Amino acid sequence: MLYMLCSPAVADDLNRSFMRLMRPAHLRVGYTTDFYTTKHIHPETGYAALAMPEEETVPIHLEADGAELDYMLNIFVQDEALTQEEADVIRQQVIDSVGQQVSILDFVPPSWSAYVLTQEQMDADGWFPPAEGE
Repeated sequence: MLYMLCSPAVADDLNRSFMRLMRPAHLRVGYTTDFYTTKHIHPETGYAALAMPEEETVPIHLEADGAELDYMLNIFVQDEALTQEEADVIRQQVIDSVGQQVSILDFVPPSWSAYVLTQEQMDADGWFPPAEGE
């Protein structure tokens, strides 16, 4: 498992946008799964991390237009967390992946590599403190 750090202000929307690639909003009637993966909140800093399965591939739905992800990419560009070029590459990857099995991690740009942590790094940084009584 890898963990992608992100602002808690956008973590749920980003997580939801990944899920919409697999099941677009217009096809969600009666569908209860809203998020792609588990969100973790750091117990001291309040920062967020999304658990990203390393080996998992998911289907990009034939009707996925990437609108929710596109919305998120625009926010990241405005906040200067992504360049416009990186956002355009991700958009194209989504278009090219429609109808295929992909790893969501393939959409993470190289500039975010410092924000993708291993379980060991997360443990060392205090993300998973021992439960009471341990």
